[in-house]
Order: sequence, then C-alpha cells, then structure tokens
Amino acid sequence: MKIERLIAIIMLLLEREVVPTSELTEKLEVSRRTIFRDIDTLNMAGLPIMTTRGSNGGVSLMKTYKVDNKLFTPKDVHSLITSLKSYYQLLENKEIANTLIKLESMTEGDDSLKQNFHDEYFSIDLEPSQGNRSLKNLLKVIEKAIKDKQYLLFDYIDINGKASVRKVEPYKVIFKESSWYLQAFSLEKNDYRVFKLARMSKVRLSEEIFTPKNFVPIPMNCTDWMTKHRVPVTIKIDKSIKDKVIERFGEEYIIANNGNVYLAKYPIIDNENGYNELLKFGIKCEIIEPLSVRENFKKYLQNIFDKYIEKT
Repeated sequence: MKIERLIAIIMLLLEREVVPTSELTEKLEVSRRTIFRDIDTLNMAGLPIMTTRGSNGGVSLMKTYKVDNKLFTPKDVHSLITSLKSYYQLLENKEIANTLIKLESMTEGDDSLKQNFHDEYFSIDLEPSQGNRSLKNLLKVIEKAIKDKQYLLFDYIDINGKASVRKVEPYKVIFKESSWYLQAFSLEKNDYRVFKLARMSKVRLSEEIFTPKNFVPIPMNCTDWMTKHRVPVTIKIDKSIKDKVIERFGEEYIIANNGNVYLAKYPIIDNENGYNELLKFGIKCEIIEPLSVRENFKKYLQNIFDKYIEKT
C-alpha cells in the first residue's frame, strides 16, 4: 500500500542523515521511479525532502526538520519487531515488510535497543517444515479471501475420511497444537465450522463477494470441539514422554509416579483417531483403564499386526 510505503520512507529519513535511493528501492521492493514519485508526494505534503547525487548522495530531510518519534519504549519496539518477524515468516507481504522497516529504523543509533536485540530471550520460529512448504501460499490465498470478503472454495477430507467440496465465508486462521485451522461459515452446513488446513486441497478464490456476518471466534480451548466424545483414559508412561502430556493437558494430568514410570490422565476418543494419538508414544505408553478402551486398543493393534503377516 502506498501510504505504508510513504510512512516507511519518513521513518527512515527521521533516523538517518541520508538514505541511498538504491537502499529504498531494495527495502520497499519498488522501482527508482516509484521512489521519486513518493518523494514528490511527500514534498507536496509539506515535508522538505532533498535528493543529492554522488557517492555519498541519496534522499534526506532538511536538518532543521525533525519530529519526535519516541513513541515507544525500547521494550515496546523489541516486542513488536519480534512478533512481526514471526508473522513475516509465514506471510511475506509488503505491508508487514514496510511496518518492520519503520520499527527497525527506530533502532538506528539507539544503543539500548540494539542491546535488547543481542539479549533476546524469546524467539518464535513459524517457518513451515519441509512437508508444509505450501502453507505460505495457502495462507496468502486465505488472507486475501478474508480481507477482500471473497468466498473460499476447496476440497476437504474430514477426520473420518469423507470427501466433500466446500464453499465458505472465511473469518479467522488459528494455530493450535502444531496445526493450522480455518474458522469459517459453511454454506453447505449453514453454520460455522473449523477446517484443518492440512485437510484442504484445490483451494481457490471465488469471484463472488459475501457480506460478513457477526462472526464470533469458535472456542478452541479443549473444552468443546476438540473434546467431543472423549473418554478419560489412564495411561502408564515412561518419564521421557511426561512432557508430552504436560504440553497437551497440563501438569495436573500427571497423577502419580514411581521412579521412571508415571501414571497420567490422557482423554482420547474411543476410535482409531484416539488410538493413533497414543500410538505415537510407542512402547513408552500403556493404557491401564478403562478396560473397554484397553481391549479396543488391543484389537486395533492386532489389525495393524495382521497387515504385516505374510500370506501363503
């Protein structure tokens, strides 16, 4: 957006004596001609911007013109940059890039801010894994659909393997427990639904525009849609996977321990989807009770084993 680009230029010029034109074109991803048009626009708005040629030339503000830009504390700027850089890993759009330029320009000449970056205690890595590299493109399509109020069309395979074609009004994208979800209004179901992005394919924008509803985010706090039909299961686990239970449900779900062995509560759905949750723990996990779930799990394991029996 032009306004974002203009503000980014102003912020850079407020912090530095001279900014080379080549640097502006590279950071803002536009041509030199566009930069010069932006400078003309800013001049018309009353900002005394000058351009000089030569090896030390570039774009600058008159030295007599300065604006107090200390709008944020060093901690504020550090927090904003850290958060936006994480977001930028997924959505490499120019609006985010321009905002980062404005914030990073505020660190120029500020030793306290630079020290904060060297002493960074927290970092968020949202870079998609190798198997999820298409996620960036998918998120860009969804973001456009949400911003432009366009219907989203896609093929979907639900948790039971049932395939369908969906047309939805997209409202919100959620990152939950290592997976990405879309909250949207489904025209087929005439109700709000949560769709797992990894189950979506052939995602495309419709040319149709929708009028947004009074959307209320769907709770995803393990008290509603994720816990429907779950059975309270007690499992015996090795201490090496204790953290997996805590990450998912909390430390209160560890109910006892005896040396290297722990007892834990781990609610699952009593079907193959629930059994697969526990299978990822391998031999380090055993279902203790209820006995009905233990027996059903044994039958499931037997069916898996039968797949590998050589047939004569």
